[in-house]
Amino acid sequence: MTKLTHVDRRSVADATLTLRLTQQDRALLQELIALQAVEMIDTGMEVTAASYVRGLIRHEARLQGLLEPTAGARPKPRLVPNRR
Repeated sequence: MTKLTHVDRRSVADATLTLRLTQQDRALLQELIALQAVEMIDTGMEVTAASYVRGLIRHEARLQGLLEPTAGARPKPRLVPNRR
């Protein structure tokens, strides 16, 4: 069987993040992953701690304007000063 290679290397996760969590935080993370897995069940995608954390990073980056919104996402509301 031939090993598949990624054409676009930017989409390949190549950095490792190590977190020290309390038992309570680890349990909360596991619950959040389980909830996400239920939401994603129809897609057939597996939700892991790594994919969940990557999703949090990308979500926050979009909110902060560091990434373009994903297709189908609502645009970030722009604050307009109240002129009186």
